[in-house]
Amino acid sequence: MAFKDTIIAFGKRFKLDSHHTMERFGVVCGIFAVTAVAVFGGSAFAAWNSGKEALTDTSVYTPTFTTSKTKLKGDVDGVYTNELGNKALLIMHFDKGAKISYNAADYQGFLMGSDENLNTETVSTPGISSSFHVFGSTGYVGVLFEADEPFAQQVLNLTMRANQELSFREADDEPADELAGDKSFAQHDQWRVFFNPGARKAETIASLDAATFAPARAFYDVVLKSDEQTARAALDSKLVEMRTALSRIDSYTTDLETTKVDGLFLRPPQVPGFIAGDEVTGGSKSESENGKSNLALTTKTVVPGGFDFNWRSGNVYDGYLDVLVPVGQSYGEFLSQKSVESTDEREFGVDDIEWTLSDGSSLAQDYRTSDVTMRPLTNVMNNLSQAYVDYYSAKNEYQSSLLFDLLALDVDLRDVQSNSSANSDEQSLFINY
Repeated sequence: MAFKDTIIAFGKRFKLDSHHTMERFGVVCGIFAVTAVAVFGGSAFAAWNSGKEALTDTSVYTPTFTTSKTKLKGDVDGVYTNELGNKALLIMHFDKGAKISYNAADYQGFLMGSDENLNTETVSTPGISSSFHVFGSTGYVGVLFEADEPFAQQVLNLTMRANQELSFREADDEPADELAGDKSFAQHDQWRVFFNPGARKAETIASLDAATFAPARAFYDVVLKSDEQTARAALDSKLVEMRTALSRIDSYTTDLETTKVDGLFLRPPQVPGFIAGDEVTGGSKSESENGKSNLALTTKTVVPGGFDFNWRSGNVYDGYLDVLVPVGQSYGEFLSQKSVESTDEREFGVDDIEWTLSDGSSLAQDYRTSDVTMRPLTNVMNNLSQAYVDYYSAKNEYQSSLLFDLLALDVDLRDVQSNSSANSDEQSLFINY
């Protein structure tokens, strides 16, 4: 009863009994109000904190773009920084073959700051200078920013303008919502990118720590290196496939000696020239102790339109073509000649193989394929024939396609080395301070 008496006394003290209805209603409303403030205030703080975390982590807010007049589509590859954080390289690319100017002087930019909601504000990082770069005819372009201090945690709004329109497309009646209030997008061929060079997830690349910016080195670090890793992984995978096919050839060749029909057996045929003597040595990534593949093809022959070089000991940045191209010939002429070889390539002729039985007769010519008595020998012949075909197909892809993929990256790098252009004119970038 003591607890009940306490509750009654509390109610009378704060006028919460049945004789004070209005007072009781006010107190209850007050309790709800305080609770609501606590709950919604906590939610607002959580949302604000989440927004700050997103700003800290996110380096690119617009992964794609479309030019306002010519409607060319492009991708934003990323924002890359140096160790100190006061240099940032924004890389974008158009589709290869897009009709854009390869002259960096034909572009200018407008840089503004933005808040978390992408509303315009002034740029907070002081002392920013910039240069615009066109990486040869690869379709890649970039803007290099250098500041007096590490970039602040701020979303930057970059509008790029192409002063030369090299393609035409009828303008849309309705501009994109985010551009509707900016008439310059209807007057000029422009695109807009939101990015944060101060973000924690902005990737650091060594080429930005050099005293002088080298476009080819940066292009290799940002674009070609990952493509090279993909190409090398494909080569490794194909070598495993080729090794397996060679093992099948060895196994089915052994079957020729042990498979007999009424004392007859198949004599080993002459191994096709593109296969004879081939060997895949070393171990795959999963087989090696250090987790690195060292598989290699040993061969004396190269398929039409193919290549044979030690790709594992080199890399695209150092180049492969200098070793392959004969003296007195350009790499363009060399690759063109190889492409002609490829178009003239004859099919690998399994039908030309002679399948001779131990009595001197021909299994393919002297017996019908429907002859059930010879089926064990026919099966062995077909197995070995298919193993030859499988290996040649894999070797052909390895030498003429996958190795060429590495050389194509070498060609792209040479394009950047020879044909890149830059614009560091102070009038090329307006900054909203």
